[in-house]
Amino acid sequence: MAGKRSAPSGAVEKEKKAGKIALIAGAALAGILTGCLLGLGFYANGYDGVFPGVAVGETDLSGLTYQELSQKIPTNELLQDTVTVTADGQELGTYTQSQLGASIDKPALLDAVWDVGREPGPLGWLKNAWTMFQGQTGGKNVLEPSASSYSREALQAAASQMAERFDRPPVDGSYELTPDGIFATKPSEGRALDQEGLVQALEALDGQPGTVEAPWDAVPPQPLDIEAMAEELNGEATPARYDVKLGKVVEGEVGVSLDAEAAAFVLEAAGPGETVRLPAETVYPELTAQELEAVLFRDVLGTATTTVSGTSVRRNNVKLSGAFVNGTVLNDGDVFNYNQIVGERTTARGFGAAASYVNGQTVDTVGGGICQTSSTIYLAALLANLEIVERYNHRFWPGYIELGMDATVSWGGPEFRFKNNTGYPIRVDVSYVNSKLTVTIVGTKTDDTYVKMSHEVLSTTGYETEYEETSSLSPGTQQQKQNGYTGYEIISYRNVYSGDGTLLSREQEAKSSYKSRNRIILVGVGQASADTPPDSSGTGTNETQGSDSGISATQPDTGGDEPVLPPE
Repeated sequence: MAGKRSAPSGAVEKEKKAGKIALIAGAALAGILTGCLLGLGFYANGYDGVFPGVAVGETDLSGLTYQELSQKIPTNELLQDTVTVTADGQELGTYTQSQLGASIDKPALLDAVWDVGREPGPLGWLKNAWTMFQGQTGGKNVLEPSASSYSREALQAAASQMAERFDRPPVDGSYELTPDGIFATKPSEGRALDQEGLVQALEALDGQPGTVEAPWDAVPPQPLDIEAMAEELNGEATPARYDVKLGKVVEGEVGVSLDAEAAAFVLEAAGPGETVRLPAETVYPELTAQELEAVLFRDVLGTATTTVSGTSVRRNNVKLSGAFVNGTVLNDGDVFNYNQIVGERTTARGFGAAASYVNGQTVDTVGGGICQTSSTIYLAALLANLEIVERYNHRFWPGYIELGMDATVSWGGPEFRFKNNTGYPIRVDVSYVNSKLTVTIVGTKTDDTYVKMSHEVLSTTGYETEYEETSSLSPGTQQQKQNGYTGYEIISYRNVYSGDGTLLSREQEAKSSYKSRNRIILVGVGQASADTPPDSSGTGTNETQGSDSGISATQPDTGGDEPVLPPE
């Protein structure tokens, strides 16, 4: 028969007893814990220091008083995380947060550290006890303060530093002519960091570490125009020369023959920024500046002197025109142009009116007399063995220089020009002393030759004396109205001699044709003059004829001068 089982009475008593003991023990433990917690709470809430286990970064601040904390709490030491900047595959720099101007609010951090374990209110009282307990049992309470945004000024300074490392100017296409040949540089692109763009990218980090790719711009180079280079370089070699404006010797030009197509091929094969030698032929000047300096204006090539007569105005015209010419320098190949150098003869420029020929008559014109300067220069140029480009003789032989050695000029033509064909610079020196006009041409002689001029009279045309009756003179008196000139047909010769006096060459220089002009005598009305006219031989008595040798005639009554019209 089934029935109900029950525990023995002794076992039940044991279980009841054990339960009471456990309850008493739990209550005791709880009391102990509560007591400890209360005690720890009283300790924690009265604690005058940083709670145990509190740290900022790697710095343990446990136990520090508020005053000690304000002195020891780290700030910049916490800002050592870095920002790295790269651009175009290149690392431009790595900066700490501190270097980029980030900062930490120290007072706020101090308060945050001090406030750990100091929550207000009953619940906070318990939490503070627990925080104390954790810290005393090895727990950690580490604060990670946030950095402020980076300083724009610090970022701009860093961007400028990185730009110095990154920026690369473009290499423009260029060339250089050297004694070793022509070298050309192939253009190469430059680059420039976008500093403002980089600053903005760093600002976006908001004070935090990281990596930034900096923006940048390509800077295009100037290309090299091979065709223009060849056009500029190609040319014949020229020797060193005298620069008139600078007043000194300058180097000549190198002769170059450059094939533009071949040069372009060579340059195309080069790398960006690479300098290569171009295929070209170069010819260097035979005369360098140093060599020219050593012989510049060293020798007298030719000199001529004429005596200046006439009125003071005429003499001043000669002197003034010579002053305009004095010091004129001609490089090899240059042409001396008398009219261009002396300029227009006007009273504003100091010239006065003196005797000139106008349609065969002697009249006063502004600048009269300057043909004596051009004629003296012409003779000096002949004796210097220079090339005469353009020269005309006077209508009448002027007499102040030997036959065939004069050179007439007039503003607007005729012209007097000669060329420097010596291979070196020459200088025309003109002086006027004691009514003597001297022209000396100096340059560089390369041999001992010298020149003598001579002339041959092909024919002469004598003049006649004409008598004109006039009521302006008293009966029985005479007055010369016009002096007479003998006409000549002349050939002049340039004779070149060696240093020992041997004649090397004799060449015709020019033909000169001088007109004759009758002498005119005014006779007072009533005088019987036709029966016995004075000096009617037809040759005149104021000139002597020339021959094939040097100066050969005396000066006529008038000095002769600048014709207003070209010579006949």
